[in-house]
Amino acid sequence: MRLGVVTASYPRFPGDPAGQFVAAHVAALRAAGHRVEVVAAGGGPGPATPEAATDGVHRIASPLFYRGGAPDALERAPLGSALAAAAFTARLTAAATLRARRWDAVVAHWLVPSALAALPGGRPLLAIAHGGDVFTLRRLGLLAPVLHALARRRARLVLVSEQLRGVARAAAPGLAAWLDAAVVQPMGVDTARFAALPRAPSDPPSVLCAARLVPIKGVDVALAAMRHLRAAADLVIAGDGPERARLAAYAPAGAARWLGAVTTDRRDQLLAAASVVVVPSRVTPGGRTEGTPAIALEALAAGVPVVASAVGGLRELRDLPGVQLVPPDDPRALAAAIDQWIAQPPAAPALRAAVARFDWRTIAPRLLPP
Repeated sequence: MRLGVVTASYPRFPGDPAGQFVAAHVAALRAAGHRVEVVAAGGGPGPATPEAATDGVHRIASPLFYRGGAPDALERAPLGSALAAAAFTARLTAAATLRARRWDAVVAHWLVPSALAALPGGRPLLAIAHGGDVFTLRRLGLLAPVLHALARRRARLVLVSEQLRGVARAAAPGLAAWLDAAVVQPMGVDTARFAALPRAPSDPPSVLCAARLVPIKGVDVALAAMRHLRAAADLVIAGDGPERARLAAYAPAGAARWLGAVTTDRRDQLLAAASVVVVPSRVTPGGRTEGTPAIALEALAAGVPVVASAVGGLRELRDLPGVQLVPPDDPRALAAAIDQWIAQPPAAPALRAAVARFDWRTIAPRLLPP
């Protein structure tokens, strides 16, 4: 098929971690023989970036979808961010509608702005909800109208966790049959890439927290947990965002190594050296929580055990080997679970085998428009 992929976040340069799972989905679709064109946000103000004509990617400038991410920007500065989001959505809609004439169908990552932008094009639509989009729409009172618009268009809906289906059902009970037919599917991982990483845990052990520095990620909980850790381990924080200064001021001296945003190759090096990956996400005061963070599955595919908060889609990983779930905002519980994995690390091959079903080659055929 000739497919259009409409997305907010998409890698802007080789190794850019932003939107990597969307790029991996695109690569899997192309490997299956589909011709794919991407319409995505650029990384800053001004006209479309020079990447516009590169590898079938058309860029529309917007500062909203990188570094901190749009949901957090909308919570920090509602008015200004909402105006920027509306302007970007209009331009994304125009670009997608223009290009839809040469597409057979559309894949939209995130319900807003992407799935909404794909509606006027009139092509069969797969709409993938990742979490932040669903909770932002719910907070604004717009989740039900958006779901009804997608259902009227007979879009095929994908949700990255069962919890998101429950949120959607509560918002739009009249769409029960359509929501029951939705696919619940976390995004995939390139299992071959991660399985090829050599396991070489550092000495002293390193605890890796790879996340945007925004409140929902709970990086402050990881910092607090280090005060309660029995093992002599280092906390490595890979990521950037608007909370960087506050978190650095909160952290005790020497509590963490702050790497800032890292490329995917550097992330792989960090995974190879890590003894544990922590995903200490929380529920925000507005009720927003995670979908299924890619780093949790990437860590397991690399043979690294995970300690994660029992929130959102992370709860649905509870039966996977190598995953321990702890209450959110509980540094002592997080520390105890880290200590356990450092003292008794699980066998890496068992972790890799447990996530084999999340390989993109298996998942991509499930993520096609109707």
